[in-house]
Amino acid sequence: MKILKNIKVLKRIFVAIGSVVFLLLLFPRCAKVVSPTGGPKDTLPPVLINSIPKINSTNFNGDKIVLEFDEYIKPKELQQKLLVSPPLKNRPIPQLKGKKLVLELLDTLKPNATYTFYFSDAIRDNNEDNPINNFVFSFSTGNEIDTLVLKGTITDAFTNKPVENALVMLYDKALDTLPYTTLPLHIAKTDKDGKFTAVNLKPTSYKVVAITDKNSDYLYNQGKEFIAFYDSLLAASTQNDSAPAAIKMRMFTEELPNQILSGYDRPERYMLTLHFSRVPINGFKLHPIDSTSLTDWYIVEPDNNGDTLTLWISNSELAKRDTLMTILNYYKTDSLYRLLPQRDTLRFLYYETEKQKSTDDTLKKGFSLTTSIPGDKAVIPNIPVEFTLPKPALSVDSSKILIFNQTDSIVEPDVKLEADSINPRIYRFYKKWEVGKTYHMLVLPMAFTDIVTQTNDTLEVKVNGADPEKFGTLTLNLTGVKNKAVVELLNEKATKVIAAKIAKGNSFVKFDFIEPGKYQIRIIDDANGNGKWDTGNYMKHIQPERVFYYTDEKTKGVISIRANWDSELQYELKP
Repeated sequence: MKILKNIKVLKRIFVAIGSVVFLLLLFPRCAKVVSPTGGPKDTLPPVLINSIPKINSTNFNGDKIVLEFDEYIKPKELQQKLLVSPPLKNRPIPQLKGKKLVLELLDTLKPNATYTFYFSDAIRDNNEDNPINNFVFSFSTGNEIDTLVLKGTITDAFTNKPVENALVMLYDKALDTLPYTTLPLHIAKTDKDGKFTAVNLKPTSYKVVAITDKNSDYLYNQGKEFIAFYDSLLAASTQNDSAPAAIKMRMFTEELPNQILSGYDRPERYMLTLHFSRVPINGFKLHPIDSTSLTDWYIVEPDNNGDTLTLWISNSELAKRDTLMTILNYYKTDSLYRLLPQRDTLRFLYYETEKQKSTDDTLKKGFSLTTSIPGDKAVIPNIPVEFTLPKPALSVDSSKILIFNQTDSIVEPDVKLEADSINPRIYRFYKKWEVGKTYHMLVLPMAFTDIVTQTNDTLEVKVNGADPEKFGTLTLNLTGVKNKAVVELLNEKATKVIAAKIAKGNSFVKFDFIEPGKYQIRIIDDANGNGKWDTGNYMKHIQPERVFYYTDEKTKGVISIRANWDSELQYELKP
C-alpha cells in the first residue's frame, strides 16, 4: 500500500512539472511584444467646420475673423501667402488657438464690399502637414455677396514661361495712372502655372494689370518691377461653361523712365566711362572745359545694354593730363518727369601706379590681338573672322594680313577688313574657306595701330576648311510673318544664341554647318523691323514684341541635328 501511495505522489509531481513546462512554452508565445499598427496614415487636410462670420455670409461688421477646423492646425508662411481682396493697408494679425485661427483686422472694412481671403496652401494639419490647397474664405459687408470671376494666365514675354506669384490688380476705371497711385479694387495671385482666378467680383468691367510686387505696396514701380496689362476693359463672368475663355497676358520690364547720369570714372589714362540710368535719349556731348569747340577727341564704345559708355581718348595731349576737366551736355529727367537739357562739370582724375610711371613712353610694347578663329575646330565658310583689339585702332593696314593656302602652295587675295558698327575695337573679314584645305594666316606688326600708337604683335594661325559632311543643315519654312522676323538657333537649354537670321515676310530660313547636337529655335516677330526684340511700354499701350519657340508633338521643342543630314521644319506665326 505504501508503494502504491508513493507511485500516486510521483504521478502528481510529474503531472505538475509537465503542466508548468507547458505553460512556460505557451506564455512566451502569447506574451510576445508587437508594435501597434495605428491604422492608415492621415492624408486628409483639415476641414472648416465653423467660422465667424459664416462663409459667404453678408452684413459683417466685426473686427475679427475666426476659422474653426476639425483638427489641430499649424499655419505655414501665412503672412507671406495670405492675400486679401480688396487689399488691406495693414495685414491681419493671426492668432492660433487650438483648432481655431483668429485673424484680427486692423483696417476698417469698406461698406457694401465682398472680401475674399486667399490662403493658398498656408493652412495645414498639425500632425502630417496636409495642406488645404487653394483655400478661399469670403464674406460681404453689404446685403449681397458678389459671385462673378475673371480668369487668366501670365507668361514671361521673352521666355514664354509661366510667371508665379504675379500680383493681378483689378480696377473699375480705365485711367492709365491707377497702378502708380491707387490701390486696386480686387487682387489675385498666379500659381506655379501662371494661372489666376479673381473671385467674388461685381457685374462690371475691369481694367486688369499684373506686376511683380517686390515691395508689397500694391503699386507699380516702373523700371524695378515687371508688368503685364490687357489692352481693353474686361467683364467679369460666371463660372459656368459659357463663360469667356481665360485671358492671356505677357509680362515684361520697361526701360527706366528717368534719365540721369549715375556715375563717371577714369580707370585708365586713355579711358573714360559714363554711367547713365538708361540708353541716353538725344545723345550727349563732352568737351574739355578749356576747349569747348574741340570735337572728335574721343571714340565711344557702348556696353551691351547701351547705358554704360566707354570713351577712348584719341587726343594724346588731353590723355596726358592727370586731371581732365570737362563739360557734359545731355538730357536729364526733372521732378516733373520732363526730359530737359542738362549741363554738368565733370572732373576726371587719373592716378598712375608706380609700375605705370616706370614705363618709358618711347618704348612702346606691341599688343596682342584676339581672334575668333577656334583653336581646335575647322573654320566655316563665310562666317566672319574677327579681330578684337585692347584699344580702338588709329589706323588699319589690311595688306599686313597674309593668308597662305598651304595645300595649293599659293597666296590668297588680300582680305577686306570691315569695322564693327558698334564696337570700335572689333574688325572682321569674310572668306570662303575651301573644304579640306589648310591655310596659314599671318598678321604682321602694324596691321593695327591703336590710339596710343602701339602696334600689334605678330599673330600666326593655322586654319582648316570645314568639311560639310561633318555638319548638319536646318531649313525652316516660316509663314505668318507680316513684316520681319528674327530667327535664332539656340543651344539645347535656350541659354545661348548659336546663329541668327532675318526673315523678310514668309520665307525659308536656312542654317548650315551646324555641329551635331540638340538645339532649339526662337522666333521674334520683329514688328518694327529693327532686328531685335523690343519690350513694351505700359503708358503708351505698347505690348512687347511676340516671341515664339518652335515645338511640335515629335520634337517637344528640342531639335536633333546629325552630321551630313538635312532637316526641314515648318512653323507659322499665329495671331
